[in-house]
Parts: sequence; C-alpha cells; structure tokens
Amino acid sequence: MLLTDIKTILLAVICFAAGMTIQSIFQTTEDDILTSYEGERRKSNCNSEDVIVPTIMQNSTAPAVPTVKQTHLSLLDEIIPPALHTNYTSDNLQFNITRSMLKRSRPIIGNTERLHAYIQKLRSKQCTVVLFLGGSVTDGHHVKGRAAEAYPAHFIIWLNARYPCLESDGSAGKHIMKKTHAQNSQTHFVHWSTVSEIDRIDLVLIEFNANDSFIADLPHALEDKGEDGKTRPYADLWYSEVLLRRLLLLRKPDPLAIITFNADYVGAAWAPTPYSDPTEDRKRLFRRNEEPMKLWISSLYEIPVVSASIWMLPLASKMGISWQFNRTHNPYSTSSWHADKCCHPRKEGHRILVMILAYNIVREEQDMSLSTDTLADVEKDMTLHGVLRDPIYLSPEEEALYVLNNAKEAFSIDFTDPKGWDIWNEKLISNDGGWRWEADNVDEDKFGLIANAMNGGVHVSIEIVGGKFGILEIQFVVSYENFGISYAWVDSNEGNTKQLACNTAIRGKIPVDTNMNGLQRLIAVWNEPASVPRVQLMHTGITQGQKQFFHVCLTPKSKHIKGEENKFKLLGIRAY
Repeated sequence: MLLTDIKTILLAVICFAAGMTIQSIFQTTEDDILTSYEGERRKSNCNSEDVIVPTIMQNSTAPAVPTVKQTHLSLLDEIIPPALHTNYTSDNLQFNITRSMLKRSRPIIGNTERLHAYIQKLRSKQCTVVLFLGGSVTDGHHVKGRAAEAYPAHFIIWLNARYPCLESDGSAGKHIMKKTHAQNSQTHFVHWSTVSEIDRIDLVLIEFNANDSFIADLPHALEDKGEDGKTRPYADLWYSEVLLRRLLLLRKPDPLAIITFNADYVGAAWAPTPYSDPTEDRKRLFRRNEEPMKLWISSLYEIPVVSASIWMLPLASKMGISWQFNRTHNPYSTSSWHADKCCHPRKEGHRILVMILAYNIVREEQDMSLSTDTLADVEKDMTLHGVLRDPIYLSPEEEALYVLNNAKEAFSIDFTDPKGWDIWNEKLISNDGGWRWEADNVDEDKFGLIANAMNGGVHVSIEIVGGKFGILEIQFVVSYENFGISYAWVDSNEGNTKQLACNTAIRGKIPVDTNMNGLQRLIAVWNEPASVPRVQLMHTGITQGQKQFFHVCLTPKSKHIKGEENKFKLLGIRAY
C-alpha cells in the first residue's frame, strides 16, 4: 500500500472520530478560511486545531489514554459576544479574518503575571480602567465619526459585553476608557502628568509604532550618545525605555498590566514611486517601521506584545510592491487597510484591531484556565515588587532624573490640557492678541497656544523659573502644510525686544535650527505627510530658581511653506 494511501486512511479515521464525513475530508485544502484574489472562499473542515490526535497514534508503544471530548467554536463565537457578531463578520471588514492571522498577532508573550492579574479582575466582575497611550490611529484619524469609531471605543464595548462588571455596591457597572493628549513616546515622556494624575489604571495599551518613527532627535539626553544618538531607532528606544520604566513602577493602586500594541505601519515607506524611492529605501534599515524596535525593547522588559502590522504588511506585499496598493486585485492591499499614505486604518480596520486585542485576551484567559502549573512553576515578575533591571539606554543620571524623580519638575506648562487654563493663564505676561489658546482640530480636543498670521510679528511672553539642570524644553507641532517658523528667546524683559526680527520673513529654503543673536528658530514645517509633536531644547539655559521670560514670535510666511495659513502651535514648556 502506498504511503499516501496510509496517510489518507489515517486522516479519515481521525476526522471520523471528530464527526466528519469522507466527502468533507477530500474537500479540505487549507487550514483556514481563505479569500483568493478572485474572491472565492474555501473553508477547512479538518485542521490541526480541530482534531486531537490520540497519543497512541503518535507513538505506537505508548499506552492508550482516555480521550476528552472537545467543544469547538467558530472564531467569532470564541472571542466575540453574540450581540456584537454583526460588527465583525467578513461583510463588515476589508477581508475575512482567519484564526491563523490572529495567531500571528502574538509575536511576544513576555511575562504575563500582570496580565493574568488583570484577567482575574475581569473574571471576578470587577470594573476596570483601560488607558490607551497612542497617536492618531488611537484617535481614529481619517475615520468618519473619529473617536466613536476608533478601536479604543469598540474595545471597551467588547470588554463590557464579554466581561460584565459590578460596582462595589453590587449594581451594574462599566469598564472605562482613558486617553491622553500626547501622541508618541516622546510627548508622553514630556506630559507624564497626563498619566500620573489618573486616579486608577488597570490595563495600559501602548500604540506608538507609527508615530515613534518620526522622532528625529534626542534632546533630553544628559550625556553624549555619540553616533547612535543621531538615529531615529535609538531615540525611539530611549524614550520607550523611560516610558516603560515609569509604567512598571506606577501603582494605580495595583501594578498596571501593560501590552505593547503595534496597530499599524507607515504605508508611504512601502509605496511605489512617486511616493517612495526604491533605491533609497533599500538603504533604510527598517524603512520607518519601528515595530522591530518595539519587539526588542518589550522583550527585554518582558512586556506582552500583540500586533496587526506583523502579519498585515507581509499579507499586503505577497504580490510585490506594484500590487501592494492595488485594491482591485489584492484583497489584502495596503490601500484596503489604509485610508491615506501614512498609517491610518479605515473604519473597518479599527474593528480588526479590536479582534486582535479580543483574541489575545481570550487566548490568555484560556491558557490560565488550562494551566496545571503550580506557583513554584511560574516565573515571578520582579517588577511587581518594584525591582527593575538595569537601564539599557539610560545613564545613571538620566534614570535618576527621568524615572525615579520624574514628577519633581521646577516648572511646567501643558497647553494641551483642556482644563489647564486656570493653572497657567497668569503666567502669560505679554500677549499682543495674536496668540489664542484653543483646539484647532475637527473634534475640538487638541489644544495648544496657537498663532496664525500670514504677516507674522505676533508675540507672547511667558514667565518661567529655572530647574536643577538648567534645561528649558519646548514642545510644538510640526506639519507639512500651513505651519511656519517662530523665533524663541529667553531674557529678563516682559516685552518684545526683537520686534524687527519677528517682522522679517526668513528667506531661502527652510533653514535648520540655529541660534543667532540670542534668537533660536523653532521650525514647525517639514516634508513628511503628517502632523506630529516635536520637542526642542533651548540653547540658552536658565539657572535653578531664576525667574525669566520665555518669548515666542511668529515670523511672516515663507514662500516655501505649503498651504493657505501660517500657524505655530505651542504644546508646552518645561524647565528642570
């Protein structure tokens, strides 16, 4: 008898035991439901997950063991409550999501003791608080309905449906979502109070993959980082490490469960010409995809990681770059996933992100239920007791300042805080009327101190006090259109002593950051098709306890700036 015949008979016996017909066996060609480029769907009736091969078939010398009846559920039945099924059917997604796709979303499991403690809260019907640290993807950028259709809102809906909770008095409660106004690891580093001031946090989802690829420098280093300090991946890792170490030490009131969530990738870096240059792209290590950095830093800190992009990008590129953005013939194309050249999923894509999170939490809960490990068998998470490994990228001085004493700043103004006006408005000493504190986005939730004047010249001065290290840090928005160039300086005068420079347009191409005659350029324009926060340190220091005035004035619009406006948006100031 041929070996293939023996295998066929053995497969028939196994599948018969699982309640399958001979006809269905020979129709089986794949492990999952696949959608071909022609749109044909084929469904597996017998795959490695559905069939348990008895030990006696694996090893003929092994004794027979009792079999356990398995209950098999469809993917939707397993992870999505019935009331929400219609939101996650293939008709409401870009393409059919298979179990094998979601399996690949678990690149690193890490130490799950914190995550298991969170799942225990869910199982005991405790109401929890989930904090989403992310950028424009987390905000639902380019999605109609924005925040209401973004994955955080849908995840909370799923969480409440899957794990109903009770308040302390026994009444029905709700799991709660929290977000911040920062956009990447660098600005969360700066605006840490948006996290530290939250009363309670049970789970943190960190989604910075795309935005951290725009961190171009490392202004907060207290030592010379050498050539490595000039690279974007190094800056990403440095800020990510600070953030992870702060979160691992935070108690709200319990240790936080943390998941790094790589929700998307920068599509423009993988696009064909004219959006991308294949010759130059071959010379880029990760082509602005910071996911390898997130996997690396998370693995060293044993942080669980889940990912959409680790399987979405390979799927989209199976047919080559020429088809990667072709929605007609490639159902997994980047254009099907992205709403633009950057990195923003369509509305349906946010539901796929929820499926990834739901799948991984349910799988982790299943692992907990099936585990026979005793406490002695489980590796302890030492960070639960405040024990952290030595920093990888931080110097001892940076660790002491930014992690252990990060809340002890001499002076800080956060213009992104919607409730911040009463805190800092008295610090605005001089304003000629050209600067307004407002939100300039559609949802009216991204606040800042904003000037918008084609002819420039508008000025504001802010009273500041120096900190221990004499460092003055400025945070502002950079964009590819409508944003211009400001001058900044520090002196002891309340008024504007540099009006002539403020009224003079900067000629030529967009200049680099320079310090001329005490004036420092804050350049809010760049070529990337995105609007992101930037952090810059003032070249002029300020001694500890010294009271000075920080000045900003917007210069007239340069002909090299795209768009119909000439804006500058100040996000915050910090002295330490």
